[in-house]
Amino acid sequence: MQAGKWKLYWFVPDGLRADPELFNVFEWAEKGLLPNIKKMMEQGTYGYSVPVFPSHTPINFATLFTGTKPLRHGVADGPIRVRDYPLAIIPRSGFSSIAKMIDPFWYTLEQAGKIVTLLSVPGSTPPEITQGQVIKGRWGGWGMEFPNMTFHSHADRELRQAIGWNDKVFQVEKKLTEFVKATAPSGWKVMPKSFSPPREVNLRNWDADLFALLIDTRDDGVESYDQALFSADKKNHLFTLKEGEWSDWFNLNLSYSVQKNYQEAVPQKLEFEQRLATLQFATAARVKVIQLGSRDMFRLRVLYDGLNESVTVPSGLAQALRQEAGPMVDFVDNFPPQLVYLAEDKAAFQDEMEMSFQWHERAQKYFFEKSEQDVLIHSIYSPNQMLTSRWWMGYLDPRGRVYDSISASERQKLWEEVREMYQKVDAMVGEALQARGPDAYVVFGSDHGALPLNHEVRLNNFFARKGWLEFVRDARTGALKIDWARTRVIFLNMAHIYVHPAGLGGNYNPGKGPEYEKLRDEVLTALSELRDESGAAPLADVRRREAAFEWGLPAERVGDLVIAARTGYSWVEDVDEEKMIFTPSLKSGYKQAVLPDQEPGLWTPFMIVGPGVRAGHRLSRNISHVEQYPTLMKLLGVQPPYRPDAGPVEELFSQ
Repeated sequence: MQAGKWKLYWFVPDGLRADPELFNVFEWAEKGLLPNIKKMMEQGTYGYSVPVFPSHTPINFATLFTGTKPLRHGVADGPIRVRDYPLAIIPRSGFSSIAKMIDPFWYTLEQAGKIVTLLSVPGSTPPEITQGQVIKGRWGGWGMEFPNMTFHSHADRELRQAIGWNDKVFQVEKKLTEFVKATAPSGWKVMPKSFSPPREVNLRNWDADLFALLIDTRDDGVESYDQALFSADKKNHLFTLKEGEWSDWFNLNLSYSVQKNYQEAVPQKLEFEQRLATLQFATAARVKVIQLGSRDMFRLRVLYDGLNESVTVPSGLAQALRQEAGPMVDFVDNFPPQLVYLAEDKAAFQDEMEMSFQWHERAQKYFFEKSEQDVLIHSIYSPNQMLTSRWWMGYLDPRGRVYDSISASERQKLWEEVREMYQKVDAMVGEALQARGPDAYVVFGSDHGALPLNHEVRLNNFFARKGWLEFVRDARTGALKIDWARTRVIFLNMAHIYVHPAGLGGNYNPGKGPEYEKLRDEVLTALSELRDESGAAPLADVRRREAAFEWGLPAERVGDLVIAARTGYSWVEDVDEEKMIFTPSLKSGYKQAVLPDQEPGLWTPFMIVGPGVRAGHRLSRNISHVEQYPTLMKLLGVQPPYRPDAGPVEELFSQ
């Protein structure tokens, strides 16, 4: 097969909302805002697809690519707790391929003789294919990933307290924000003139030295800082930046310990063993000065190239992609989001998002033109990050708490920014339409939409008030920690409550007997009666573990209670000494733990163009995510190795 002669391009941008009322992408297309989506409407079949509960990324990617519900594929959440492990440990990640209990689309296609390329697809790593190409499956627990880091002033006690557990990936893994102290400069060979005493900030991360020297170039008699000089050794000048400026990419050598588990609360190898098993990566980084100002107050952002030979198969693909597409910016920000705390974070977010789209555009062009594959499956996470960040959704959806806090002209500007993101997605669709041959399919959809988020519901504070949960302050770090032995009820992301009358310390196994049922009934009653200050109930519905199958969930991978939230409320794990239950959310968008069949804001587009597909046809009904897999299998002429949970969407096939 010649390079570029692919048969299927399946594009699944993450978190791309499409609903008939507010995010009506088909209407936007008809108005000329999304010309390539309009082409797909004219040349193929289109409509809406409904996700499965609990309505976020790993569950719905597994559903899309197996044609089954979580009850069968086993991915019940992002963090998956299982029996005989402590609840403090996450033994299975829904983003890992090993969490699935059913062969995915790409594996079956390879068994049928197809060559598959997977670009940033959740659930695709560790790789399950050997003949194709896999690039960074995102949080799959495979390869050496270096999350971008925000370095913030340790003197900002208010932010340190506000961020709490949210300074790490999924609250328990690699650091995303580091609070560092500014000190008097020491050992610098380059010392520019400063009208205030220079201050040094150590940005060391992944065993790589990087230093910032904060200086004041304004002779105004005020001790404030407006520039930062950067050096890797305090001898050679790399660059100097003002507030709001980015550096170019520069070389940086990072280290990764393959013997270290970067998740908290798990047993670790001896530090000596960790040092012996450290790998070096010659990579690149880029810096932005988000904020400077008064003495010892700063906010600096460091991006690390997401490509290295450990996150691609074959390993040499990393270098080829870097040459074609540049250093990888896979997605903007992270989870939990970091670029939501300061007003200046919005510009940093927008800059990173632009870099992300540019990289993915260049990468997919490389695979269209220079790589051999029958099937290219591609995801980009940045749409989700925009619609669930602080800066947009709550001001655009009338149900948002902050909706009325801005003017109509300000809202129009935000709509322009969001539609510009959709236009970037549309442009990527256009590249595929232009590159496809007459026998190729282009499929466009998403895993879930996004909703306005008004209040976080700190259920663990609620349980603490009830006397069911205990936490203590760590003497070393000052952070609050769960006292598992004395905790009988706890909420854990994204929709699970664990209950045991004897306490939840040690290895977890479900309770049983009268005391267990009595406590579980008490928790159910308390949740049902919970109200916010307005008298509204955050709980939409609940299932006991043994009834989780009614929501398509496997009993062995969920909590004793599985809870769904009403739109506008999000369950969070955080605790604080004030034991606040309802707190306004900095984020203004989310999607987790809401019942998708009742909420159009969680719906996604489904569009397909290719041979055997009806042209200009709008689906007569909303389809479900489980229907996409069998539909594509039928079009490709490949027999699934198992019976999917639904059949093909028959009405889209041309006669």
